[in-house]
Amino acid sequence: MILLIDHQDSFTRNLEHLLAGFDEIHVVDRKKVSHELVECSNMLVLSPGPGSPADYPETQAIYDKWRGKLPILGICLGFQLILEREGARITRQSRVLHGVGTDISVDPSSTTYNGMSDVLRVARYHSLQIDPSSLPALPPSLRMTGHDPIGGVPMSFEDLDSKLFGLQYHPESFLTLSGNQLIENIRNASLDDSGKTRKSS
Repeated sequence: MILLIDHQDSFTRNLEHLLAGFDEIHVVDRKKVSHELVECSNMLVLSPGPGSPADYPETQAIYDKWRGKLPILGICLGFQLILEREGARITRQSRVLHGVGTDISVDPSSTTYNGMSDVLRVARYHSLQIDPSSLPALPPSLRMTGHDPIGGVPMSFEDLDSKLFGLQYHPESFLTLSGNQLIENIRNASLDDSGKTRKSS
């Protein structure tokens, strides 16, 4: 089961629909997540949401507790929350991007973009960004896999050692091309040799 942690965002149900094509999906508000519910899950997805990661201490605590024990995917707000917890810094963009489709540069040698080209059209809905100058503070196993070619703003990452993945953009939007393939790649990377997602004791 995929546990989708909801930050009361209008895109949560669209994301639920996309994820439901890959596994049973359960949506729960970040204030109502229980240990038992996470124990029954084999992947956590941190949804988009308004505001900044600092507004969601409950999700920060969930991430800190389960990091390295379950595969975790962060989308938009979730992407920023993971990177901030790992040592990066968040800043405000000079231009708010709301419902804008842009081309980003991606690394087709990465797991996230396996089988894809090096340019991807994606849907962006964010006013905050990860400061590129703060990236050296991140763990060496955490690899940036996509960026905005104009400003160098990080757009995606993966850490295969800890099974962490993040997308600054919205894979569930019709403006993002190959959203299903992105989730399939990430889901496959979260599986162990037995075909199950890894869970540490």
